[in-house]
Amino acid sequence: MVCGGCGSSELTLLFSLGSVPPVNDFLEAAQIPEEKGFPLDLFFCEQCALVQLGERVPPVNLFSHYLHLSGASKANVAHLEEVAQVVKSRSSLADLGDKRILEIGSNDGTLLGIFRREGASVLGVDPARNLAEQVRGNGMEVLADFFSEDLGKKISQRYGRKDWVVALNVVAHTPDFVSLLKGVRETLTEDGTFLMENAYVVDTILKGQFDTIYHEHVYCFSLSALSKAFDLSGLKVVDVEIIPTQGSSIRVFGCRKDRQVTPSKRVTELLAQEAAKGFTDIRSYQGVPARVAAFRMELRSRVAELKRRYGKKLIALGAPARGVVILNYCGLNADDIDFVVDDTPLKQGRLVPGMHIPVQGWEALRALPGGDASVRAYLVLSWNYQADMLAKLAERVKDGVVLIPFPEMREVPVGKN
Repeated sequence: MVCGGCGSSELTLLFSLGSVPPVNDFLEAAQIPEEKGFPLDLFFCEQCALVQLGERVPPVNLFSHYLHLSGASKANVAHLEEVAQVVKSRSSLADLGDKRILEIGSNDGTLLGIFRREGASVLGVDPARNLAEQVRGNGMEVLADFFSEDLGKKISQRYGRKDWVVALNVVAHTPDFVSLLKGVRETLTEDGTFLMENAYVVDTILKGQFDTIYHEHVYCFSLSALSKAFDLSGLKVVDVEIIPTQGSSIRVFGCRKDRQVTPSKRVTELLAQEAAKGFTDIRSYQGVPARVAAFRMELRSRVAELKRRYGKKLIALGAPARGVVILNYCGLNADDIDFVVDDTPLKQGRLVPGMHIPVQGWEALRALPGGDASVRAYLVLSWNYQADMLAKLAERVKDGVVLIPFPEMREVPVGKN
C-alpha cells in the first residue's frame, strides 16, 4: 500500500469504521445474500499529510451505474447556481457566452445545464452510463468515462482546450487523483482555471465527522496535501476558500504551473495556519478515534431513548452516502428505523446498504397513522442540508422531535431549526 498522492509507503492507520457495503448500492430484498462489504480503514501519510482509505474499491464497481442525483436536492441545486455565479464573476463577464467549460463528474447534468443557460459551451465527463444517457437526452454532450491524464489529452485534441474545468466532490473520489489532475492540466488553456471542491479534513475528520469516509470518498484533503499533488501534476493553487457545503468543504482554484500568476494571500495564510496548528502532523489526529467511538455510543443511546419515549421506531430523513455510513457504523437497522425518506426516485423502493432499511418518498409521511398516534422522532441523515430537511418535514408533520447528529448532536422540535 502506498500513498495515492505522493507514492510514499509511510502510512499510519488512524481508525477503522469496520466493513461496510458500497454506500450507493441501494438494493432489493433478493440481493441481500450477495451483498458484500469492504473495510473502511483511514490512514495518514507521514510524507504529504494526505488522509486516505486503505482498501480502495475499483471505481468501475462504484460509479458505472449511479443512483445519486445532483438535482434531487433543492439545497444542492442552489449551491450549483452559486458555483456558476462564482465562475461568471471570476470571468469578469455578464454571461459565459464565449467560455468553454468541462465538468468532471457531471452526474445528471444539473450544473452543465446552468452553465449552458449562461451561454457557455459545455462538455461533461461521468462514468455513470445511466446518467450520461439522461444528460444526452437533454441535449448536452457527455463522455461516459473516468477522467484521467489520457482522457484529458484526447479531449484537448478532439474538443479543444477549456477555459474552465470544474470538479465538485469528484477529485477525492478518484483513486488515481494525480492522473486526474494531470488530465486537468492537459485540458486547460494557458490562462484557464480549474475549480474543485471536496470535504475539508480540518473541519470534518479532525472534528470527528467520520461520515465523510466511504468507499467512493477515497481522500479527505487539506490544502497542504492538495498543494503537493498539484505541484506533481503540473498545476498550482492560486486561490482557496473554506465553504460550509457538505459540513465544510475546501474550494480550490488552480491553473497550469507555467501560468504567470501569484497565489492569493488566502493560499499562503491557510497553508501557514495548517502548519502552525499541526494539521500536517499525525499527532493532531490522535484524539479522533475516541471522538468517533463516543459519537457511536451517544447516537445509539439517544435513538434507544427516543424509541422508548415515543413507543415507535424513528424515521430517518435523507439517504445520502454519509447517512449510510452513520447507520452502518452505529449499527442502526430496521429494528431502530422504520424507513428512510429521500428525494431520489432511484433509491426509493430499495433498501439501505448494510442495514436494509426501506427507502420511501416524502409522501410516506402523509400515510402515517392519523392524529397523535403518528407523533414520533426523526433522525436527520442529510444533516448538511438540515434546513431543507426540517422544512420539508414541517410541511407534512406537525409534532415530534428531530435528532440532528452533526456538527453537534442535538434535538429540536418539529417545525424548529
